[in-house]
Amino acid sequence: MERMEEIQIPEIEEKKHWGGPDGRKWKIAAGLLAVGMVVFACSVFAFTKWYFSAERVLLRAFGNLTEEVLERRELWEAATGNGPGEEWNRAKFTTVFNLSGDGLPLTLGVDTTLERDADVRKMKSRTKFSVSNTKLAELEVYGEDKTLVLTLPDFFEENFAFDTERIDEQYNGSLFARIFGTLKGYEISVDLFPKGNPVSWMRYFEGWQENVRIEKLEKSVDISVPEKDNRQYRCGQYRLTIAADWINTLFTDGVEAAGGFWAKDGMTAGVAQDIIINVAMEEENDRIVRISFEEPLVIFVGSEEGRIEVKTSGEVCFLGEGRSVDDILVSMQTELPLTALGIDERLLAVFGNKSGTEDNIIIELRAESLYNEADACVTSDLHKLTVSVDRVGSFKLTGKIKLEPLEEAIEAPAGETIRLFEISEEEYGNMREQVMKKIWRWLKALSIFG
Repeated sequence: MERMEEIQIPEIEEKKHWGGPDGRKWKIAAGLLAVGMVVFACSVFAFTKWYFSAERVLLRAFGNLTEEVLERRELWEAATGNGPGEEWNRAKFTTVFNLSGDGLPLTLGVDTTLERDADVRKMKSRTKFSVSNTKLAELEVYGEDKTLVLTLPDFFEENFAFDTERIDEQYNGSLFARIFGTLKGYEISVDLFPKGNPVSWMRYFEGWQENVRIEKLEKSVDISVPEKDNRQYRCGQYRLTIAADWINTLFTDGVEAAGGFWAKDGMTAGVAQDIIINVAMEEENDRIVRISFEEPLVIFVGSEEGRIEVKTSGEVCFLGEGRSVDDILVSMQTELPLTALGIDERLLAVFGNKSGTEDNIIIELRAESLYNEADACVTSDLHKLTVSVDRVGSFKLTGKIKLEPLEEAIEAPAGETIRLFEISEEEYGNMREQVMKKIWRWLKALSIFG
């Protein structure tokens, strides 16, 4: 019988199920991958939300502005050779102002140059007074260490010097006290070169997160600047609400640190309500364009016996194309009671009687600061400073201020110098005669007496 062939039965490979040991590994790996992707997505979302949050965006913008301010400071320090706390040791100020008003038939001009070199303890200022562009008088003040020298070339050939310490004692011991009366209850001293103390402002901002609320407004704003060829800026808006209690604490700390008459007279200062500020920012480059008060800022100053309120509104615009601090435009309005100036009511009676309401002063300011791109020089144009006083009228001040590093040496005034509080009766008589002659010439030039 023929032998049957053995049939080969193929082995069937056992199918691996996900439920086996290897399957469990795949499940764990897949689960970890899924969890990792979720965590990564959440992290990206959280980082994006944090990075592009209103607070983060605004802080970046203020950081950019701070960097540019520090760059300007470095330019100034390099030009003057002075560090923090000594920024104004070598500086030169030049001002040109013109004053006109409702009750002024002529335009008054005041031009001043102030040079200061604290490294050698010298300073000098020259002030020229004019009427309708005609020079009226000139005053020069020179300071060296603890001595002050006055020069009035339109009146006197001599210079007059006195010490800056205890000016009241020098006056009381002079001929002037016998003629005009003594000074009582005053201790007058002048420190021409006070020591600069660098202030760490950051310590005052500790805890700001709990006291400043930042929110992004939904509506964007278009800012147009007519003064700059109607330059246009498309900006997002952010609102800062600063807690009044925090600000008042800072005011209190500042008053205590200042000491002096503030602490002696029990003076206080603070804000009446939370401060609300709007910040307009070009969001594509995180550049602040405008900072403005959403509501007027009300500050109270004074003692318990008498307190005044000062109300301020306005804005500051940073108009540079590539930078923020190349061109700064300031527009402000401040209102305060006339009593804040301490003017006697009898002096105001010549302008009429009170109408039953308190007289107020309204100050409107519009100025522009231009920084030279290559150096530390800055020029401020005072487009308008208008002061309106009830019962008195309006006065307008225009002009220019220039700040630059001091380059030249400061020289003492030429001519003879005499001690002001040591003059004799004869010298005083000569001084009085020269002054009266000059005043008569002014009156004659102005055609007041024919």
